[in-house]
Amino acid sequence: MTVKVLVTTIGQHIIADIKQVENKDTKEVIAYWLKDARTISYSVDEEQQVNVAFGQFCVVSNDTEFSFRADSVASILQPRDEVLERYNAIVNPPEVEEPQIEVTEFTEDEPELTDPEVG
Repeated sequence: MTVKVLVTTIGQHIIADIKQVENKDTKEVIAYWLKDARTISYSVDEEQQVNVAFGQFCVVSNDTEFSFRADSVASILQPRDEVLERYNAIVNPPEVEEPQIEVTEFTEDEPELTDPEVG
């Protein structure tokens, strides 16, 4: 997995698992194949802390993989470690283990439970 930040020619920041798409004859990069793309928005507060938020790349589509024209990319950058960790937590959330239930067998030594209504 190669997660990078794309800065587009219109200034949009996109984080995704990225692969190059090349012309077979010329080996020229013609596009990038993006998987699990998220837009990045950020702000800096008074203490110079950077607040990062991720958004769905295209809210009207359920596609998780698509091509992006190479001539629409201004720059490709390595994300900060903390940004990469948050991105990975979103696109690959940890699996939640089902709680283990212990079943014990009824033995004759234990008192029998009775319904007070029945007697």
